Amino acid sequence: MKMMMRVCLSCHLLLAGIFLDVFAATPEECQLLVTPLSLADPSVILGKTNFLAGYTDYGAFKGILKATESSWLNITESNIASEVLMSQENRINGTCVGSTVAMTLEGQSAKVAFADMNSVLSVLPSCDGCFVFYINFTATNVKKLLEQINVSDKATADEAQGSSLYLMGKQLTLSPSDLEHFRKQASCLGFMGEPDFLFNPEKSFCREGEGIRMPYSQ
Repeated sequence: MKMMMRVCLSCHLLLAGIFLDVFAATPEECQLLVTPLSLADPSVILGKTNFLAGYTDYGAFKGILKATESSWLNITESNIASEVLMSQENRINGTCVGSTVAMTLEGQSAKVAFADMNSVLSVLPSCDGCFVFYINFTATNVKKLLEQINVSDKATADEAQGSSLYLMGKQLTLSPSDLEHFRKQASCLGFMGEPDFLFNPEKSFCREGEGIRMPYSQ
């Protein structure tokens, strides 16, 4: 019996090792996978895209991703130099939540500040018609933010700091190779396991202007 248990344990460890190796990348590969794109020409992010897959390392935001059914972005040019406008509509726990915020472009990064949250975003290479947002954020009054989007997490502290990785695309589905590419990027940046969000194309999207508008929305 002990021998059988050892064999089973060895098999599980072997399979776990194989799973991790599938998405592991060499340092050289990682450098290519996570080198930010220049935003001197913002066309790489302009237009409407769907949220296809995502990771986060902050517990309360994992809850948001688990509760998210669908989400889309529409990034448009602004009248202000080095600025674009980012509109989004999210279906979270069956409720549509939308907002529009300004995004300031600075070289290879973009900055977004609204309510009590500040984010610095980098754009990483992805599949044709796609891009990846790598986001580092800090936030205060997190519980209030969660209440506004109908997500409850009583254990959440009121201050947050963390990172997220979001794959955006014009399509509704990802090929296995495109998803593997994203997982390798995630692994290079320290995100492990399955994505916290993976879009189900059977889910419907909110229409623009439908549902709740966040108080900070422009």
